[in-house]
Amino acid sequence: MDAEPEVPAGGEGEVVDLVAFADQLAAGSRGRGAAEAVEERTFVAFRLDREEFGLPVASVREVLRVGELTRVPQAPPHIRGVTNVRGSILPVVEVRTRIGLAPLDPGPAARIVVLEVGERALGLLVDRVTHVVKVKATEIEPPPAEIVSARTDYVVGVAKRPSGLLVLLDPAKTLVVRS
Repeated sequence: MDAEPEVPAGGEGEVVDLVAFADQLAAGSRGRGAAEAVEERTFVAFRLDREEFGLPVASVREVLRVGELTRVPQAPPHIRGVTNVRGSILPVVEVRTRIGLAPLDPGPAARIVVLEVGERALGLLVDRVTHVVKVKATEIEPPPAEIVSARTDYVVGVAKRPSGLLVLLDPAKTLVVRS
């Protein structure tokens, strides 16, 4: 534990360095504040069916309304199609089928979450984006060993929130499908 700074008595004729005393107090409070600070991570939260998932905000470029999706013949599994985003062709991945849910019939709340993975941009089709959430590192637990396999290694953690669980995804691994 840090020693408390000594308070100068300030008797008559005694020289008191108030600046040094203020510096000692400031250094002591900075040290305690840093130890008490809890690391937070920020995620873009979205829904698939009744479950909530999160992607690191740093990997999300933007969130788009679902426009026209053009199917691509012989496309890999889980590719819903492509869309034109300001002159660039964006592949759109059907995340629901990737995790074993039925394909989405996009409604007005559906969104495409545009991810930057490496130097590529890919879109994830989601039921709805709910919010951007800060999660304390102490709220995050590794995924249960029983659910982790080569097919589910894209789940990197589970955050316990007052509103329920938030399943945290690794953007790059979410886009790799192992058969």
